[in-house]
Amino acid sequence: MSEQIEEVGVLKLNLHGRLVGYLAGFQNGRNVLSFADEFKKDPARPTFSLITHSNFPHSKKLMSKPWARNQKLHPVLSNLLPEGSLRELITQGLKTHSDNEFQIFSYLGFDLPGALVATPMEPNEVPLSILTTHGKAKAIRLKTNDQANKFSLAGVQMKFSMKEKDGRYNLTKNGELGDWIIKTPSTKHKHLPLNEFTAMSLAELAGVDIPRNPAC
Repeated sequence: MSEQIEEVGVLKLNLHGRLVGYLAGFQNGRNVLSFADEFKKDPARPTFSLITHSNFPHSKKLMSKPWARNQKLHPVLSNLLPEGSLRELITQGLKTHSDNEFQIFSYLGFDLPGALVATPMEPNEVPLSILTTHGKAKAIRLKTNDQANKFSLAGVQMKFSMKEKDGRYNLTKNGELGDWIIKTPSTKHKHLPLNEFTAMSLAELAGVDIPRNPAC
């Protein structure tokens, strides 16, 4: 009886243009993050997470083995994805379950919070070591999707990444990054804009360096 070979899609993760590692999404829902040797061995590596910082006492041990999860991603990556209404909007367009975080992450990989970029890999580019972390696997090309909302902003409040031009705010197109985070009123939670304004104002009064806020 021949051994079954599972199909896997793979994303290359780069931070400030530096290779961090590879995120593999297996057909059975298993997600595996493997760190690149060049990232693990570099004491001046960019900060992917505080627990991977070279000054963290257990960083080498934590990165020595792949980080594996079922359906949802490791919290370091999962926390970059939207929640609430924005996640519902995106998963409806993708026709996938809200817990299928690999598919969501691969779709939003070019506009994640911060400097991390996730790029789909061609099957022939995937290192052999990535294909053997979960038995034998065959790399496949990830499907593309032309849905309009290709940005990720964490938090439960509905928000959009937009460009400002001549006093008007528009959704970004063709992979363009937004300049503004626009948060809209909610039908589920009262006074969200007022709460946002209050929180930003208090933070500024406390000496926190906040982004420019037209409402303040």
